Amino acid sequence: MKWIFITTLCITLFGVHVMAAVMLAKIRQIAKNRFFRMAFYLIISDACLMIEYVWLTIIMNTNDLGIDGPHQDHCLVLGHLCPAAIQCSLLMTFCMCLHRLNATFTAPKRVLKMLTSNIAIGLGFVFIHVYVLLRCVLELLDELALLPCEPLYNTQKNFLLFIDGPNAIFVLLIACCYIVVIWRMRMNRHLVNETESLSKLQIQQRRKASLRMRYNLITLSCIIVVTACSILPRTLYGLYINVNDNINGEINRATNNLLLLNPLVDPFIYILRIKEIRCQFVCKCFHSNKITPPTQPATDATSASMSSNLKPPKTSSTTSRTNQLS
Repeated sequence: MKWIFITTLCITLFGVHVMAAVMLAKIRQIAKNRFFRMAFYLIISDACLMIEYVWLTIIMNTNDLGIDGPHQDHCLVLGHLCPAAIQCSLLMTFCMCLHRLNATFTAPKRVLKMLTSNIAIGLGFVFIHVYVLLRCVLELLDELALLPCEPLYNTQKNFLLFIDGPNAIFVLLIACCYIVVIWRMRMNRHLVNETESLSKLQIQQRRKASLRMRYNLITLSCIIVVTACSILPRTLYGLYINVNDNINGEINRATNNLLLLNPLVDPFIYILRIKEIRCQFVCKCFHSNKITPPTQPATDATSASMSSNLKPPKTSSTTSRTNQLS
């Protein structure tokens, strides 16, 4: 059945996320590199989404959707936690854009540094979950609300505005920040090429930093493209439903399944784009089991040859003794 396939896929993706998170955590630069640390947080957020989606899929396919019961409460909570995990992923992507923007300045801006700090990320995580769970509590107290396990529950206008509205704002902020980062990078590259007062070493250091910045920006570009392809169809269709009351079940189901595209592709982006993770992945998957020959005999042969070289040649000693006798 389809839901068993989706469950198996999500569990497999969860394993891939855990593997990518472990590889990223083993990188030495993660303590100093904020970009790697934010990528780690993004992987954790996507992994949580996989578990929540699996739980929701199992409940909706093993219970009667039209009958009230404890499973309806599970659907209600998970129906809000999944969008919260998606919004946390969007928050992390936006923070990564802000971090790249701050790297384009010669002197890092204090405001941008504060917005991308661990405290700000933690507060954003808490705020998103409080914002989502508050509506969940209000739904639990509302006896006239639709049954949460029904497929049409997440097509209500108030639910769409509550979830898809913030998602649209996040996507807009990410796009604007990304455009500013690209513009500033072009300006900085133009200034580096025209600089004459700097020494060759300073110019070389700036060019290396620019190349490293460009490499991270390509990784961020892949993440943003996947995020847009994953979030925008659901967001645009949700806003369309709010204008026109025409709901197509097939389109709604397709846009909901597209939300899995982001956690599906993100770990592979990190494995392919981040050199340190790629090296760990190759070493683990293609590790050679060849046994290297012992080096001790070679060492003994070397020492023997060195000692033989230190000994005086026999021919010379024999010649000297013959000369003395004569």
